[in-house]
Amino acid sequence: MLIADLAAIVVVLLWATFAARRAGQSAGVLAAAAMKLAFTPPAVLRSALLMLLIGVPLTAFYLVALPAERFGALAWGALQFLTPGDAIAAVLIGLGVPVSIAINLTTRKARAAQATLTFGGVIAALLPSSLCCTTLIPSALATLGASAPVVMHLSGRFQGFFAQYAAAFIGVAVAAVLLSLWLAASNLAAGCALSLVTTKDDR
Repeated sequence: MLIADLAAIVVVLLWATFAARRAGQSAGVLAAAAMKLAFTPPAVLRSALLMLLIGVPLTAFYLVALPAERFGALAWGALQFLTPGDAIAAVLIGLGVPVSIAINLTTRKARAAQATLTFGGVIAALLPSSLCCTTLIPSALATLGASAPVVMHLSGRFQGFFAQYAAAFIGVAVAAVLLSLWLAASNLAAGCALSLVTTKDDR
């Protein structure tokens, strides 16, 4: 899990650095500027509320959900199986989503691709824990009219697949959320540059 998280972080950082240099900007400066605009007046109260109402509960949920497959259930007892990789992914996804929303609200220009990436990241992180350690797959197969032997045979295969590739799903989730953050910061920088040009033209 930790390797998947680190790989996702490195890939997105390299891509962001390359994209920023092509635009003649610094990825670090751009990200810092976006955070400053989203978390200083007049946007600071809204951003803080987003962190409190979405970020904290989402992070707490992922801290339980990510190690749930090793515990065998989505319950507080799963915390005893929490790994450093799980904790990093939970914080990045749980806090990355509200920060991305906060930056988008500051720019008032959210791309459809960003919303898709953020939502996709949340879903990708949920897949392993929700499909390999719950009765969701067997229930779905039974609802479709599958017989008991078929349910037992197929659900085991599906659950095994999600358990086996859980780290890859989490890595994709982390990358999607980080990428949505980068797109939000890029939008904010583009919006600020446009407003500066417009202000100079008006003069």
